[in-house]
Amino acid sequence: MSESTSQMGVFDTMYNCRAMRRLDSREVPETLLRDLISAANQAPSGSNTQGARWIVVRDADTKQQLAELNRQGVDTYLAPLIDNPGSLSHQSGDKRKRMVDAVVWQRDHMHEIPALIIACMDFGAPATNDMIARGNGSIWPGIQNLLLAARALDLGAAPTTLALNDRKAVAETLNLPDSMAAYALIPVGYPLGTFGPVSRKPLEEILRFDKWSD
Repeated sequence: MSESTSQMGVFDTMYNCRAMRRLDSREVPETLLRDLISAANQAPSGSNTQGARWIVVRDADTKQQLAELNRQGVDTYLAPLIDNPGSLSHQSGDKRKRMVDAVVWQRDHMHEIPALIIACMDFGAPATNDMIARGNGSIWPGIQNLLLAARALDLGAAPTTLALNDRKAVAETLNLPDSMAAYALIPVGYPLGTFGPVSRKPLEEILRFDKWSD
């Protein structure tokens, strides 16, 4: 791990790990990118198979191709939300709109973000739909480790799956063998906004002991 690693405590990091989609275009040092992957690599995996694989994309042409795939996915997802983002019980209409605006900004600037990290799994054999579904439990702990490490290093990162809807196109863009599947694209860079506490539902709403009851 590089010497620049922040000394944020784990709870401070978790409670202030806001999704950062607006990112500066300035380069992120390779040492920090390696720190992120090293942190992701510490996560557990099913049967300790350690099948997670990580591709750090910095090449302009490859980023452009991924940005176009992301644009297609975002446009489909956001079509009903652009003019009417709505609201949720825990999120006001204004806050919901700010989230949509950030996703639109990321869509339009994805190719300018300095590093796009692709979280993959390698199954050692042609990947079936069942294998890919089971792989979620082994890749997402590593993704969360990476997000927390990014926050500790004052880097912005927020995973998206919208760029990966066309599995064949993703495989061709990244030269993936048929034994590998991509699970998330994580843009990484220095945030243009400011970090702060995340907003989450209260424990009283989401927690029960022993059995669920109202």
